[in-house]
Amino acid sequence: MADSLSICFSFEPTSPNIKSNLDLDRHIRSHVAAVSHIPSSAFLKNIDTPQDFLEILNPSVNSIPYAYTLLHRIQTHDWPKGPKSVPDTFRPGGGSWGKLVEFLESFDPVQMRYIGDVWRRLVEYCDRVARAMGTPGIAISPVRSAMLQLDPSTGTFTSNHLLFMRTCLEAGSYTAALPILDNYIYNLPQNIAKALIEIEGSVPCAETSTSSDFITTRSGHSEKITLADLHEYYMLGAIAYIGARKFKQALLFLEHILITPSANIANGIMWEAYKKWVILGCLVNGAPSATPKTANSSAMKQLRAASKAYDALTEAFQMHGPKLRAQAEVGVQTWAEDGNTGLVSELVDHQMRLAVIKLKDTYSAIPLTHVAKFLGFSMQEAEAYIRNLVARGYLNASLDHTPGPNGSLVLRFYTDPTEGPLAKSEKEQYLELLQQTAQTNKLAEQVKAADYRLSLNKDYLEHVRRLNKKAAASAAAGDAMDVTWDDAEPEEDIMGDLIM
Repeated sequence: MADSLSICFSFEPTSPNIKSNLDLDRHIRSHVAAVSHIPSSAFLKNIDTPQDFLEILNPSVNSIPYAYTLLHRIQTHDWPKGPKSVPDTFRPGGGSWGKLVEFLESFDPVQMRYIGDVWRRLVEYCDRVARAMGTPGIAISPVRSAMLQLDPSTGTFTSNHLLFMRTCLEAGSYTAALPILDNYIYNLPQNIAKALIEIEGSVPCAETSTSSDFITTRSGHSEKITLADLHEYYMLGAIAYIGARKFKQALLFLEHILITPSANIANGIMWEAYKKWVILGCLVNGAPSATPKTANSSAMKQLRAASKAYDALTEAFQMHGPKLRAQAEVGVQTWAEDGNTGLVSELVDHQMRLAVIKLKDTYSAIPLTHVAKFLGFSMQEAEAYIRNLVARGYLNASLDHTPGPNGSLVLRFYTDPTEGPLAKSEKEQYLELLQQTAQTNKLAEQVKAADYRLSLNKDYLEHVRRLNKKAAASAAAGDAMDVTWDDAEPEEDIMGDLIM
């Protein structure tokens, strides 16, 4: 026990012997090797007593041995399949459950870069317990914290992204998924060349490391990624964005699916994405979206042929009349089977909203009686509808009473963003600009990292080698030709007169 504890406390990140990233890398690897050889019995001794490893160790400092302790506790039980198969100590509210959650929310991310398989096992177990108990929502916060601590950008796609999204949708917690969804995916786990280990900046513990440096095919942080995993993530992400009423982001996620390279054949998930994408184009842009230029034309033709009801729906949307509502009623069963009933209802409502919003292109102010007649509403219904549009941020306008004893309500539009109920001060606009700039800079760094990784890819290096070989062959051919013309008379420079 004493020897095991001494091993657990042997690693000190602030040790004076650690003078570089390479030194820190060697110390952590040595510590992992030592802790992994501690017998399981040592980790399982004195459970729920003051001598328990989980009581003695600090999860944010002694993260590696703490993680191994939790892993050995988990491995003594079967993988949870239902409430009865979850050990009492790992049930929500149990002692080990509390320790697991505390670890996932406070571990040292640098140390977890070296034991990805252990880290992933703990994340998956937390999620599995919550779902087995029928309370998936309680895993959302610790799993999300674990993902963001390990990789604040969450820009390297892992199997945990998909695990997290499944849990969020099972719990119906759409907004809880946004901190992960809002981050751009810029990398997939890759096989890092061994030569990079000799470069100090490339070791996993380096402060300048991006997640693509330490989340690799061999790091254990993720299971093997397939195209189906990416498709499912973007589909579930789009559904979450729709649930959170962030239609523009949902449209982008669905487009990611549609532009996936295909062998001239559309698959099932592309079909599901297309049907939602068609409706969202109208909700976001006021008209159907143009076919993405990089989408496979044959696959898109197949999708359109199989989704004629949706194309008819969007055609009716552009006609600004009762036809859209009639079309929506005709296809009620289709929308229900596809899980798009809510989106179709939103489209019908949006047509009316858009008609009101477009009034500002013609009028700066209009009597509410005219609006009510235009919508086919009573005055009370029209007033309630307009106030609802303003409250939900769709319309920057106000309802004002005209002066006089018989004054009536007038709908007044504001085109200046600094005026009206949706007005933003210059400071607010400036802060938004700063936020957008920071996001753009962050994305630029991620693109840079992706380009760097591409330059190390085996296929890319082979491509460069072939180009260099071609260039060398062309140069050699050019030299041979020059030799044969050495004794020839120089040709007259017919362009010489044009040089000023």
